[in-house]
Amino acid sequence: MIIESKLNKQEIKQNMRGGKGNIEITHITDQEVLGENCRLFAQIIVKPGDSIGEHQHVGEREIFYFIQGKGIVIDNGKQSEIGPGDVMVTPNQDSHSVVNTGDEDLVFMALILKENS
Repeated sequence: MIIESKLNKQEIKQNMRGGKGNIEITHITDQEVLGENCRLFAQIIVKPGDSIGEHQHVGEREIFYFIQGKGIVIDNGKQSEIGPGDVMVTPNQDSHSVVNTGDEDLVFMALILKENS
């Protein structure tokens, strides 16, 4: 199966999770393709100075793979610098946030997997 990029659904989330600015989300596939164990597979763009606010994941885990830019993530209260090639995993019940501290877009892939019941 090939899914052409022109079919990807794009959305803008303003002040996402209490963060700052407009976050660009490109959904790579729809729920039918993702199946029952995956909630999200998307490319996310955070503009310079913008952020995704701190939030907790319950019943799921989220994985970020950073492609471009630099920033700071807060992972359960611990602050770390991130850049291209870095991966952040937020397990079930944990929380995180992302801030673009660079002068270019912070681009990453996000995957949310549902925890087994």
